[in-house]
Amino acid sequence: MPELLRLKTDEFLFTIKAASVESRSRTLSKTLLTRRCTNSNVFVRVAPAIKLSEQPRGFVDGSCSFLNAVEDLNHTDQVNLDFPIFFENTLYQVEWIFLKKVQWASLNHRSRTVCDAFIFTPSEDDLSARLTGTINTGNDVGWLRLPLTFELNGKTQTQHIAFEVLPTKMALHQDLPAMYQAIDKVYPLWRFSLVEKTEQDAATSQQRGHFPLMWLANFAALKERFEQGLKVICAAPHRRLQPTVANIKAAKLKGRLPHKLAEQVKQDFTNGQYDKRYAVEKKQLSVDTPENRFIKMAVSKSKRQLAEFEQKLRQSNQAPERQRLSDSFLNELHSWQQPLQKVLDQSFLKEVGAHTGLNRESLVLQQKTGYSTVYRIWQELKFYLEVFGNQSSISMKSVAEIYEVWCFLCLKQILEQDLGFELVENGAAELKQNDFFEYSFKFKEDGMCGAFHFKRADGVTARLAHEPIFNKTGKIRSYLVNQKPDIVLEVTLPKSAHLTKADSGSSEEKQFIWLFDAKYRIKTEKSRFDDSNEDIESTDYVPDDAINQMHRYRDALIRLSEPRLLDSPSSSIVGQPAKKSRPVFGAFALYPGFFDQSITPNPYAAAIEEVGIGAFALLPSPNEPRQTDLSQTGSGYSGHQWLLEFLQAQIGTAPNIQTGQGNEAMSPVAGMAERLYVQEAARIPYYGMRQVLYPDLILTAALGPQKGRDPSYLENFESGLALWYHIKVRTIKQLENKIGSYHIADEIRYLALATPSTQHVGTKTITKVWPVKQVEILPRSSITADQAGRADDSSELYYLFQLGRPLTLQNPVTHVPLRNFSHSMKLTTLTRLESVTKFAEVEKVYEEAMV
Repeated sequence: MPELLRLKTDEFLFTIKAASVESRSRTLSKTLLTRRCTNSNVFVRVAPAIKLSEQPRGFVDGSCSFLNAVEDLNHTDQVNLDFPIFFENTLYQVEWIFLKKVQWASLNHRSRTVCDAFIFTPSEDDLSARLTGTINTGNDVGWLRLPLTFELNGKTQTQHIAFEVLPTKMALHQDLPAMYQAIDKVYPLWRFSLVEKTEQDAATSQQRGHFPLMWLANFAALKERFEQGLKVICAAPHRRLQPTVANIKAAKLKGRLPHKLAEQVKQDFTNGQYDKRYAVEKKQLSVDTPENRFIKMAVSKSKRQLAEFEQKLRQSNQAPERQRLSDSFLNELHSWQQPLQKVLDQSFLKEVGAHTGLNRESLVLQQKTGYSTVYRIWQELKFYLEVFGNQSSISMKSVAEIYEVWCFLCLKQILEQDLGFELVENGAAELKQNDFFEYSFKFKEDGMCGAFHFKRADGVTARLAHEPIFNKTGKIRSYLVNQKPDIVLEVTLPKSAHLTKADSGSSEEKQFIWLFDAKYRIKTEKSRFDDSNEDIESTDYVPDDAINQMHRYRDALIRLSEPRLLDSPSSSIVGQPAKKSRPVFGAFALYPGFFDQSITPNPYAAAIEEVGIGAFALLPSPNEPRQTDLSQTGSGYSGHQWLLEFLQAQIGTAPNIQTGQGNEAMSPVAGMAERLYVQEAARIPYYGMRQVLYPDLILTAALGPQKGRDPSYLENFESGLALWYHIKVRTIKQLENKIGSYHIADEIRYLALATPSTQHVGTKTITKVWPVKQVEILPRSSITADQAGRADDSSELYYLFQLGRPLTLQNPVTHVPLRNFSHSMKLTTLTRLESVTKFAEVEKVYEEAMV
């Protein structure tokens, strides 16, 4: 492995080695450049400061030095680097070679896993003693601290060396704070962890209450000042003249007596009372002051808190499979209690009573040396969540977990701020504390029950769930292996949106599910099956296994619907198997790819449109105002525009519900359902089968004029012998989501063709319904005179329907408009057509598809 860093002192030689990090360094530089971020100073911290015997050295692939010279070798607490060398998901070999006779050495990291990775080898056969280990940074970013302890000449010495582990897929100091801020608003304190490989500067939170991990992190940072203040107090405790009352016999009274007391004694002596005791008030210096009571309380509570930490953590760390904490960390907790116990053992505190509060402000606590230090530190410990700054560090959950929850909350934000939904039930914000004082999400048997619930003004409801478990039970289930996607979005349309008078026998709600899986990974290597035109160096792609997982989710989940009796929609058919369907309309990976999404197309857009599988790049959008009108692009870039546009196309925004005229008005929500069902991905059936929404879809239209056509063409429609019917493709327009009209035309099962009416002059009447055997798209020139009534050499595309033997309507539909061919066109169903007698009463479906 190339040597990345070398620090040499009189006591040891410290080195860090790793495989080539040049590619990761280039990736980070590219990320920061495209994100318009400046690369912050990169350095290694050393505490306490050390005396170097030579200038620090470092190499890139063992070829060239890159470290800046240290100005003062005798006092080095920071080594500046020209560019980063410490990255996530990288294996580093760390070694201390001791140049003097060291009896033992160990790494006292809080994580047991990190400590166990290091082995001390004593000196023998002229080989120096050494401490060697490996660290895989994984998905932990932030400051990785290596606390070394070794014994030299009978004395124990400690040396801390720390370096910042950087992500390559995001800007650490720009993206993570934005993610933390979003998470803290919904899940306060969830992101903090007791022990991870790395630590980060603790950020401010508005959550009140007691959180052990934050208190512990803050106490560790303030411990030395706290102990120093207590030493000053013990050396010179505050005393105050305190009034005391003593009952004394007359013979022991001394000094000049108050006049009233003297008169009382004289009167008692006259009456022969010589053994009576008298209350005498004196003042004497005492340490039993409100300030000392406060100090005793602060020390006692801190000692008790640390003891409880130690006891609970040792108990939680006993099980072999749960041993996360190193012995050095637990021993450190114990050592923190010893100075506090020494203070409590001070003789002057034994005279101090219990703290009952401060009735007024104390200048002693605010100004006196020692007391003011302890008082300020206690206030910080008490209100740590409000005053927390950069002086303390605490471990965070891995960036992969942070990214996953942030993606979940990003979807929540889009639903609320962009799509018009209002949060009606916050069932997801429920956390529990584990044995290591960390917060995690409560497990629920049905993850969807613990989700965010939303409702929109148009009656559409939505549920957004984080990591629901789909097993072998429930309405939506996985028959073989439990599935747990990161994010599930379920949208339900109100029944009134898709039920009409003709649908009174149907009571099932329309539900649509989209799955999202947050993957904190970017594709770095091409496989031999990849497209040769795919440039992973300049374009961020999601890894192949993430896409494969999306296919797995969609295929594994099955929805069960109970069959219903026709005469009783509320009762089930006993003994009949449930109907199975696939509820997932799309499954997508979310990954931290960077694009200027306002001007760059999604590389997965075509796959999303064709098969409903793909990915969306998702990152915070700094310094950019939120815009619901995506046609206006602000400065900077959008990190979620592709996802927003997709959800807008699928779910829409809250529409202005307008009342239509007559029975032809269709709810905008019903139109939304039809748009979803007509998409290419929703229409992919098993080979040899067909996928339709309306099994009895009918296209109504008036027959063309007789002029220029063979007389037998129209006579065949009158006599029921017609075999063909053609209509221009552009009469059924493209939908807004750019899916062609072929799916709708292919779904048409009947043609209801109107012929001139003999009873209602100036109108046409539908008397027959023609089954459609087949439909195909042909240029007009390919349609023969026998099929169309006349020949035409036009290249315009037409639908050519092959017809079967017609069905006669029991109740003809009258008053079909004679003029303006488009007014006679409607998409409806056979059930709807049979329920009316006038054309104006025919209820439409696929209304948006008609010109």
